[in-house]
Amino acid sequence: MTATKRELDRACSVLLIDKPAGPTSHELVDWARWSIRARSVGHCGTLDPAATGLLVLCLGAATKLVPYLTAVAKTYRARFVVGAATTTADADGDETQCVHVSPDRVQEIETALGGMVGALRLRPPAFSAVRVGGRRAHELAREGERVILAHRSMTVHELADVRVAAADGRVTVDATVEVSKGSYIRSLAVELGTRCDLPCHLGRLERISCGEISLADSAVLGGLVASELTTLPGRPPKWRIRRSDALDRESCDRLIARYSVPASTCLPFPVLDLARDERLLGTPSDVLERISRGQRLDWDGDDLCTLRDVLPRDCARFAVQGRLADDGVLSIVQILDDGQGRGILAPERVLRTGLGA
Repeated sequence: MTATKRELDRACSVLLIDKPAGPTSHELVDWARWSIRARSVGHCGTLDPAATGLLVLCLGAATKLVPYLTAVAKTYRARFVVGAATTTADADGDETQCVHVSPDRVQEIETALGGMVGALRLRPPAFSAVRVGGRRAHELAREGERVILAHRSMTVHELADVRVAAADGRVTVDATVEVSKGSYIRSLAVELGTRCDLPCHLGRLERISCGEISLADSAVLGGLVASELTTLPGRPPKWRIRRSDALDRESCDRLIARYSVPASTCLPFPVLDLARDERLLGTPSDVLERISRGQRLDWDGDDLCTLRDVLPRDCARFAVQGRLADDGVLSIVQILDDGQGRGILAPERVLRTGLGA
């Protein structure tokens, strides 16, 4: 495969990864960049180094879609350990407090966790990727600086499959947690401890879905192994990421090509193909061209009645894809009110997608 064709084939694609424990999310981005010899790679929601599970990477023009894929709710399988606090609020840190927790407090702890469903305002952990004065908070924390981050909104949409166990003076709580964008599960662990007046940290975390994208999907690239490389004392470790059938750069490149999927299949809103969807036969042929040029259209006009019939009634945003000349085009469109009671279609982003969207 030539470099030119490789760029076209990946011009607007998404790579779903089952992240191994150890490397940061950005190190997975760097691995993908190294593998495909391209800089245009971005992730859609950070996972802590110790966390595993679904990491969504956008390749090529799809990096323009990162805000949409990041904004979705995310679901985790988490383990909260009540009875010990750590410097990082997870199992990677050093213990700072340890107390014996009696088994008769199990019901209290479970009730406190259930009471956290809904809107919250919590501090992100000091060891996090939040920027402070142009630097990451975890960099400052590792240098010994006292980092206190501002409270931010986090929402727990749902708690499910809660299992509580007491042993050796600690209580572990396993739960499936669905949260809004920007939520820190480590912050939930600290909050659980605060509500019970007990030290608490996050013992284990796996992301199992991002919106409608699931870790169980067949398109997810699994089997990646992270090997720790020699690093300087006091510095975070560096990782070498490979799979047993992809040990060199060329084989990693082929692996990513095999698992990459069109970005249009991952968007959290309807995607219409004006050229192929038979339900849209009544839509004027110039609609895609006008939208791809950033032109606004009259949403209430008779020429778009077919399009209105296809989309859900509460739809506020959708995408259209097709071809213009030799280019594939993927356009993200909002349905807005012009302030005078009329609806308009307002293109937000137009992506040229090479061989196709």
